[in-house]
Amino acid sequence: MNHNREVSTEVISQEEIDSIASKFLEEKGFKNMKKTYFIKNSGIVTINYAYEQNDVTVYPDLIKVKVALDNGEILGIETTGYLNSHTERTLSDIKVTKEEAKSKINKNLQIESERLAIIPTEFQTEIMCWEFKGRLDDREFLVYINAQTGKEEDILLIVNTPDGTLTHWSFFPPSPECSCILNKKLRKIVM
Repeated sequence: MNHNREVSTEVISQEEIDSIASKFLEEKGFKNMKKTYFIKNSGIVTINYAYEQNDVTVYPDLIKVKVALDNGEILGIETTGYLNSHTERTLSDIKVTKEEAKSKINKNLQIESERLAIIPTEFQTEIMCWEFKGRLDDREFLVYINAQTGKEEDILLIVNTPDGTLTHWSFFPPSPECSCILNKKLRKIVM
C-alpha cells in the first residue's frame, strides 16, 4: 500500500503519529513491533519498526509505515523485510556476556543503551549480537558485537537531522570501497 498526496500543514505531533502507526500495525496483525527510526519529508513521517521477540530486536523483520502530519492518515506500509524474513526464531545460547562484549568497545564510548539484537548480513543470514548505542565526540554510534564469538560485526553512524534519525548500514554501501573506508574510520573512532 502506498498512497502519495500533498500534505500542506503539519498539525499532528510525533507522539500522536507514533501512536497512530503503532495502533495501525496492531490492527493489521503485526504484533510486537518496536519503533526504531523515523524520517519526515514534505509533511509525511515514515517510521521504521522492527519485530521484537523476548526483548531481542529483530532488524530483518522490518516494516515501514507512512503517516500524514495533517490528519494522521496512513499513506503507506512497506512490509517486504517482514514478509520475507519473519519467523519465530530459536534464540541461541549467548556465549559472550554483555560485559565481555562491552570490553571490545572503545572505553571512551559513552554507552547509552545495550541490548540483544538480530542483524542481517550481506550474505542474507542473521547474527545475534549485543547492540551498544553510545556517544563519542558528539557523534552517536551503534556497535554490534557477535553474541556467540565476541567479534565486532558492524558499526553504524547515527545521523540525527531536523527531519528524523537515520543510520548508515555499512553492509549496504554505495560501493565496497566506500564501506571499507567508512568502516576503517569508524573502527578507529569507536573501537
